[in-house]
Order: sequence, then C-alpha cells, then structure tokens
Amino acid sequence: MINLGGGSALLPLPIDALSLEEEIQLIKLLQSKGANIQELNTVRQAMSQLKNGGLVRISKATTIIGLILSDVIGDPLEFIASGPTFYSGNKNRPALDIFNKYDLINHIPTRFLQHLKENENTNNDQNISSIKQIHNIIVGSNRIALEAAAHLCHQSLAYVPFIATTSLQGEAREVGRRIIELVTTKPSQLIYNDNIACLFSDQSTFDAFQKLIKEYKHYCLLLGGETTVIMKNDVGKGGRCQELALSAALTIDNNNEDTSIILLAAGSDGIDGPTDAAGAFAYNGMITNEDDIKRAHISLDKHDTYTYFSETNDGANLLKSGHTSTNVMDIIIVLVDNKE
Repeated sequence: MINLGGGSALLPLPIDALSLEEEIQLIKLLQSKGANIQELNTVRQAMSQLKNGGLVRISKATTIIGLILSDVIGDPLEFIASGPTFYSGNKNRPALDIFNKYDLINHIPTRFLQHLKENENTNNDQNISSIKQIHNIIVGSNRIALEAAAHLCHQSLAYVPFIATTSLQGEAREVGRRIIELVTTKPSQLIYNDNIACLFSDQSTFDAFQKLIKEYKHYCLLLGGETTVIMKNDVGKGGRCQELALSAALTIDNNNEDTSIILLAAGSDGIDGPTDAAGAFAYNGMITNEDDIKRAHISLDKHDTYTYFSETNDGANLLKSGHTSTNVMDIIIVLVDNKE
C-alpha cells in the first residue's frame, strides 16, 4: 500500500452516520477556521471507515507493507493520509474536542454528533492484531526535500545552506514577516524568543544559525512545514505560500541597501490553494510606491494574493511549475546577501 499526501481526500468512505457531502462541508469549515493538518486528519479519522487503520482491518493479507510519502509535520504515521495502515486509538473524543475548539459543534449533523458521543470509548483495534506483519516505511519527506535543495544551493549557487526547521507552522502572513525580520536583524541583536522560535526546530538550531551568519555574508535559509490561513468572509483567490511571500515582500525594507533578499515560498505539490501557482517570490524593490503597498495590504486582508501577483510584473513573481505528483508540504527558500 502506498500512503501519500492527498490520501485523506481521495480515500474517504464515510461511516454510515455521515454522507460524503457532509464530510466535505465539515472539513471546509475547519479549514476556514485555521485548523492544522493534524486536527483535520484527526476529524477525518473519526469520519471514515478506511482511515486510522481501517484499510488494514478489511484486508485479508497477513503481511502489509506501507510505502509512505509524508506531507505532515514530524512524519507521524497516524496523520499521513490519515493512517489507513496505522491504528492510533479511538478518535471520536478528540474529534469532538476539535469541533468544540473552533466553535463548530452546532454545525455537526445530528446523526454524526450522536455517533461521536455514543462511541467515545469504542476500541476499533479488532482484526489488526490478527495481521502478523505491518511494515510502514517513509520513503519521502520534507526533510529529504530540504536536504536536496540545500545540496543544490551549495553546489550550483555557492551559498552556504542552513535548514532551520521542517516543522514550520503558524499563520502564513505572520511567518512571512518574521522570516524577513530574522534575516535582516544583526546577529548580535538576535534573541531566541516566541517570535523566533517558530522558525527553528529548537534553540540549539537557532544557536547554530546565529553562529553561521556571523561567519558568512551569503547564505541560504531553508524552512519546511505548513502554515495556515484564517479565512474571513471577504475571500478572494490565493494560497498560504502566496500570502507568506506577499507579507514578506511588504516587510522588506527597500531602503536597506546592506541586505539583498530573494524569498520563494512554494507548495511541493505545485499547487498553492485553489490556484495554478505553486507559490510566489518576494525580493527587494518588489513593492515600492504607496499605491502598490496599499493594494498589497488590501489583497492580504481579502486573501486575494493570486490576483495581486497576477496583475503585478506580468505575473512573473508567481511560480507556476504545474503538478509535481509529489507532496511533502511547503518549502521556503531565502537567499540572503549581506554587504557588510
């Protein structure tokens, strides 16, 4: 069995208490509230007959090998494609907690809500123990992708690469702003705090980065993970990577001649949101006059970043790679050149 990004959506088969249309609507509601992928897939597991080890339960095989392409932070087997070959316990209570967290209990169809409450403690581990051998193997991940990008960055561009994290989370526009603030702050003035922490795996990784930028003027910062976008009623067309890039572009100080920055934020699957772009670029001088700045802020507020990028610089600041047939979350690459 091959488990990969998109498996959660492509392998639904809802439980009897829920229709496919109801499942889709509930997931969209959670996404609009900013639920992360772990929360989404926990709810999906409670909705499905096949997820959370369900595929193993109905299999007659005595040996199952799962080849896994991870699109989830930390590569947890239970959340990748919602774990069709990995059982991780009852998800009904956790699903209820997630709906409560986002104030969506009243949106749950009556039959499904009743099912969740009546089966909070049900053990669905039957038949899994009868499978003699289950081997789940991760064959691709964000870490592997970033390491390949770091190698190319060093070999082809002669930049010193540094992988900060493969667990990037947070609201896209905030992350974009913080990345620019990080690379434009003098090494001696950098302090590990809550604003910085989300950009690094841990403090020791931050310490290594601080040491590196004291020694090298030209470096490539690489981050991977998956940010979120909290949607509002007035919604345009865009994606989380485009929001991150536009926020970064607005944060770059065009009067700072000492630091040159080129940032790319892109989805590894080639698709960012409901658009044909994988992501977008940000760099010095991209947004200069007051009208452009105002329009960029409006686009961010309306989540209409694709329209902004399409209408600016003939759309050249969008990355359009087409579908890559691979999803290992998002990749952010930042080339930094310091003159002093």
